[in-house]
Amino acid sequence: MHNSDISPQLNGVTVGPLARFTGSLRLRAAVIALGTMLVLWYIMSIYFRPWVPSIDATAIAMVDKLGSGQFWDSFFITLGRILMAFICATFVGTALGLTIGLSERAEAFFQPLLALALAVPDPVYIIFAILALGTGEAAGFVALTVAVTPFVTNIVRSNIHARDKSLDEMAQIYHLPRNVRLTTVLAPQMVPALLTAIRFSFALSWKLVVVVEAIGQPNGIGADIFHSFRLLRMREVAAIAIIFIIAMQLLELGVLGRLEKRLTRWRD
Repeated sequence: MHNSDISPQLNGVTVGPLARFTGSLRLRAAVIALGTMLVLWYIMSIYFRPWVPSIDATAIAMVDKLGSGQFWDSFFITLGRILMAFICATFVGTALGLTIGLSERAEAFFQPLLALALAVPDPVYIIFAILALGTGEAAGFVALTVAVTPFVTNIVRSNIHARDKSLDEMAQIYHLPRNVRLTTVLAPQMVPALLTAIRFSFALSWKLVVVVEAIGQPNGIGADIFHSFRLLRMREVAAIAIIFIIAMQLLELGVLGRLEKRLTRWRD
């Protein structure tokens, strides 16, 4: 029997069930993880009450928040801040990463600054921005951009260094124009790095926005969480946090996941 006769059989019999088995395994693992978390939550709500709210009280608080106009006002304020910081940090970080990765002079200049920026804890940026600019929108925007940009820059720079240098040599041998090198040689190799940078930038942005709002903003999800914490309304704290986390995960999977599939379609 020829190999050509075996391949369809493997594709139809072996690969298909294997893919279905992998999908069902992931689903079962997710269900087990969720169930374990709920069990631990239930146990902690018994031994650490009232600091850990019960599951049913938190669920009721979540329903109340979802029906509250004030909650959605805070949600969209926070979402706007996240998108502003995310877009700015991603573009600036990507530009710096490309510059540092492609230029030895730029890397010699920026490398010490990048190492220092990565070593500084994120709350330090937030505190200094608030001290310098006050508690307005500008302080939060600057703090978030400065905190997220170094990580995006480092991801892009590292992947440029790890690219296939033989393709650059081939482009030089054939004297390809610079724009052709960027679009056909460098860009396809940078797609995974850019997707990783985008995902990391978004994840870090929404987490830091909540911290900024809790420290120095009068409104937003972070401010609502901190306000509920000060009043010891722990079920409201848990309800707001859970709703917000789920919304951010859905946004990441729905928007960034589709973007990733579209940009990596050429691999199929």
